[in-house]
This record gives sequence, C-alpha cells and structure tokens, in this order.
Amino acid sequence: MGLREWKEKGYFIDLDWTKTFGRSIPSLIFLSIRHPLLVINANKGSPDGPQDLRPKKLPYEIPKFTKDMKYCNSNERYLRPTFLCNPLDPAIIAMANKLGAYKKSDWDYAESVFKFVNGSIRIDFSSPKTAGECLRWGHGTCIDKLNLFIALCRTAGIKSRYRLYSPQGVEALYNLYMSADPLVQKWVDNLNFFVLHGSGESLIDGKWAISDVSADFFHGPPQKIPIPHFGEDPADLWIKPAKGVWQPEGLPLGFRFLGSLPFLMFSGTGRAINKNIKANYEAGLEILKTISLEEYDRQIRKTYKPKWHDSAMKASRVLDSLGK
Repeated sequence: MGLREWKEKGYFIDLDWTKTFGRSIPSLIFLSIRHPLLVINANKGSPDGPQDLRPKKLPYEIPKFTKDMKYCNSNERYLRPTFLCNPLDPAIIAMANKLGAYKKSDWDYAESVFKFVNGSIRIDFSSPKTAGECLRWGHGTCIDKLNLFIALCRTAGIKSRYRLYSPQGVEALYNLYMSADPLVQKWVDNLNFFVLHGSGESLIDGKWAISDVSADFFHGPPQKIPIPHFGEDPADLWIKPAKGVWQPEGLPLGFRFLGSLPFLMFSGTGRAINKNIKANYEAGLEILKTISLEEYDRQIRKTYKPKWHDSAMKASRVLDSLGK
C-alpha cells in the first residue's frame, strides 16, 4: 500500500482532524487546569454507573460464515477496507447476507442495515471499536456504529463513506448527555458544540444518501424526538454541524488510541453518561410497550420542532463554583 492510498483512506491526521481537535482539546486542557475539582469529580463520579452498555445477550444472532456467501472484495475507493472498518470480516459478511445483501435493491438493503444498527446496537460512551467488534459485542459510540454501518454496506458492494463534523444538538440531547457530568457540561458550554459526531453516506442510484445511526430507536421517545429515517439528514431533526463537514473514506490510524484517552483519563464521566443513557433506553422500552415505533414517530412529527441548545448563553454558575 503506497502513500497515495494511505492518504485516500484517511490514515493520516489531516487538516480537518487538526482543526477539529485544535478547536476542542485546548479548551479541555484549560478547563482541567482551571477547575481541578471538576477533573477529580469526573474520575470519582457515578461509581454505580456502567463502564459500557454491552448487553448480556445479543438481541440478534450472527450467522456462521460459509464460503457460498456473496461479498464485495474490491480495492475501489469507498468499497475497500479502512481502519476499524473491514467489510471482509467473516462476521460482517455473514450478517450482510442475513440482512439481504445481493437479494434486495441497494436502497432496501441499506435501509435494512440502517434499521438493524439503530434497532439492535446499543449506543454508549466507550473506547473505539472495529466494525466487527461492534457487531460481536452489540454496543458502541456513534463512530463505532458508523463503522459497522459502512462495513455492512461496503461488503454488499454499496460505496459508503463517513460524514464527520463537530455537532450542536437539540436541548433534549444536551440534557441527556452533557448534563450528566459537570466536566463535559462545562466543556460544551465553553465551546457551544461537542467534539465529534458522524453520519454515514451511501452512494445509491448516483446520489449520496445520509444515514445517522448514532443513537437507537428507543432513544427518541423519552426525549420526544422523532425516529430517524434512512436517507434523512439529522440536521433537520436533532443534531447539526456547528462547524464544517468533511467526508473521508476512513478514519486515521491514530483514532483508536486518541479516542481511548478520554475514557482512560475521565472514567467517571463515561459512567455518568452511560447511566443516563441506560435510564433513557429503559424509559424508551416502556413507552414503546404502549405504542408502536411507527405510530409514535407519525404522531411526534406532526408537532415537533427542533429546539437547538445554545451553550454559550447557559454558562453554569454551579459548575463555576465546583471548579473554584
């Protein structure tokens, strides 16, 4: 593999990644120095919170790979393996065939993948994983779930890429994720956006279809947010770019190491956020016992209007006092 291919696959930390981390990491370092108690609380916080949300039993079965299963083995851009996203993993191939690869139209198959990843893979805050690990373990961050979505599309011969940006979310998401931990809340309040979010883009019938698989279908009802649809831009509903968007073929080689650092440095933060996510997930399950997912989505879309959170207008006096 030559340097040109490495560059195409996004293996280097390029200008887009430098801008993203350059906007956010210095702020976190500054906050850590200025408010050491926030860091101490972040490490000690939520001792009863889960380190991740890996299910005890997967809600799906991964078929055993057999040699007669069809898959795409190409070195063409947006089809080939990239870092943490290997469409040639036997488990990925087996699940792709189970979901209808090479039997359904590209749109119908990609939509099936979208529903599987959103409906069966638990969202959480945990260290970065490969697409295969995300599938075998049943949980992951927005980027982990995106790795899985893209791998399942690529193995079916559907060109797919990442759509990455620093996001700004609706108020409900801020309350769910950011308010779980004082350090994260203060960080986001200073920036007015979070570090990184990702959606997928799949080339179908000559057009790139956007798909956000970052949460799950049980995530929306407790927060009164619509259920995402395949091909729908999340910027119209609940999360949008605060800064520029870039669309790499793959992730840089240092992503797993860099992405693991926050979970090692601020383990209490991850537990606090996962505790909130778990409670929200369980609340969603309860709501959907009384109404179907489709009916909930149909009803909520009649009146829903996104209420975007503006952190810059909501600096917390409580957090300031904690950090003194």
